[in-house]
Amino acid sequence: MRTATLLLLFTALCLIGPQCQYPTKETGLPNAEQFLIIDAELTPDYGKVKVSYSITGLSPQGGYTLPPEPVASVYVENSQGQRHFFDPGGAVDNSFQGQIGETYQLFVEADGQFYASDKETMRACPVIDSLAAFFNPEVFRNPDDDLYYGLDIYAFLTDTPGSEDFYQWDWTHNRRTEQCGEESINNISYRIPCTPYDCWGIYRNTQVITQSDKLRDGVAIAKKVTRIPFVTPPNRYYLKVEQRAVTASVHDYLKSQEVQNQNTGSIFDIPAQTRFNPNVRNTNNPSEKILGAFNVFSYQKSIIIIDMTKEINGIRAKPKPNVKPWHPDPLRQAPCIESATRTLIRPDGWID
Repeated sequence: MRTATLLLLFTALCLIGPQCQYPTKETGLPNAEQFLIIDAELTPDYGKVKVSYSITGLSPQGGYTLPPEPVASVYVENSQGQRHFFDPGGAVDNSFQGQIGETYQLFVEADGQFYASDKETMRACPVIDSLAAFFNPEVFRNPDDDLYYGLDIYAFLTDTPGSEDFYQWDWTHNRRTEQCGEESINNISYRIPCTPYDCWGIYRNTQVITQSDKLRDGVAIAKKVTRIPFVTPPNRYYLKVEQRAVTASVHDYLKSQEVQNQNTGSIFDIPAQTRFNPNVRNTNNPSEKILGAFNVFSYQKSIIIIDMTKEINGIRAKPKPNVKPWHPDPLRQAPCIESATRTLIRPDGWID
């Protein structure tokens, strides 16, 4: 993993290509129709498989009923006939270590029905040559919009020549979390600081970001992975980018989401019918509509830490402090609890 500390930000944009995770929690299902979800990931470092049902009974107010989990068993078989069994509940299995160039097939039994995937081969992923932030005012926005003066983050890579390659990007942003609780006293909300002090918020990508090397075989590729507001805090902006080499079927599946996402706003707005599983089928009823995907990929990661205190073209980051007061009791604290949005684990490459 590489860490890049960017102290100087530039005004030029370069090599703009067309604009990651696929959703597993469905909303807006027609007539409360229920679908089986088979979501699987195989990588060189881990594997995981989640078998579940989509929600039912969605109300106009957003309420829904969580269906019971299916009775399921899951295994993956490689080209040598070796099998690895997974917990169908979606737990990460670090004992699975995929091999680049190896072919895998997923087999699932769920509530008496049998499902099998296409055979997918794990592709090699080139390293991220660099990450860079480009200062780019978006004048179509309202000047009061935090993204009016924003920074576009690009990943640069050198494509592997001689093969058709498909890429997907994901990212995670961490920042130190000072507040872990809140209390209202006399109709005034007060912040409660975290204990321990080392507590970080987790902010994840919610967009689909893909590209193939069509017409770009073996050459440099630059891909915009996100845009961040030019505001402080934080004084240093931490971003970890993951670049994946995915299979053709998953790329096409994600690309269809990406195109619709540009039209509808986010992946959670896309009608469920447009996201059916591209490479897993019911062996006895191939017409059954299934959600999720069997995603076999290798990946590379890189980190960029951006100094937000530097002036760019005479412009400084917009101060945007939290004006809510701290709790009057100086000894009052709230625990930092490990969760999907908060962690006690110091991010890789973090700089205080």
